[in-house]
Amino acid sequence: MNAVVAALDLQSHVTDRFDGSVAWNPVALASRVGILRGTERHVLDETLALLSEAKDTISQLQERIAFLESQAMTDELTGLLNRRGFYSHFRRELASARRSDAAGGVLVMIDLDGFKAINDTHGHVAGDSYLRQVARMIAASVRQEDVVARLGGDEFAVLLTNTDTASGLVRARQLAAIADAHHAEWGGKTLPVRFSVGTQPYGADDHEDEVMRRADTMMYGAKSARRRDAKRRVKAAA
Repeated sequence: MNAVVAALDLQSHVTDRFDGSVAWNPVALASRVGILRGTERHVLDETLALLSEAKDTISQLQERIAFLESQAMTDELTGLLNRRGFYSHFRRELASARRSDAAGGVLVMIDLDGFKAINDTHGHVAGDSYLRQVARMIAASVRQEDVVARLGGDEFAVLLTNTDTASGLVRARQLAAIADAHHAEWGGKTLPVRFSVGTQPYGADDHEDEVMRRADTMMYGAKSARRRDAKRRVKAAA
């Protein structure tokens, strides 16, 4: 509105000529043009300030959304992916294999042996510390591009990505061997780490639920076999 009033008021800043024509008063004109330009600068400055504020707000909202998404897909105890986050990554892996005809990989399902006894003997705080130490060990034993998750309780999963079946199975056995040689610490005590492992190769034609089911079945078969072996060893030592 100030700019419009200033523009209309320019007409008052003219001088009459002797022949009845009019001429602009250069001093008054310069003054009014300065007001107009000053008003434009003020509007521009305010607009830029609003744009900057909006940009900051959008950036803060994006950071908040990213944080909430991360929380929704991250296991609070270990910092690994949770079940939801793992399935999201697995679906993307399979979609990538379909698009690029990639090699796929191997899913490794892991269930800890003897975890209930640790909770019962040392308490749940010790059990939580044990799970965190195991999570760090698993993550440190695979490549950066592999996907590690805690699915819940004492169950973990690893996607050995972009690898052929033979190599993936070798790496899965190596991971189990690393676990058998590893231990966790709690209250000055050494707590052994033992895995029951199930593996299942996956590729472009597979669905994540079926791959998970097969690996899970194999893992529980391995767990039963380990229990039977442990009972035989106890009987033999008696």
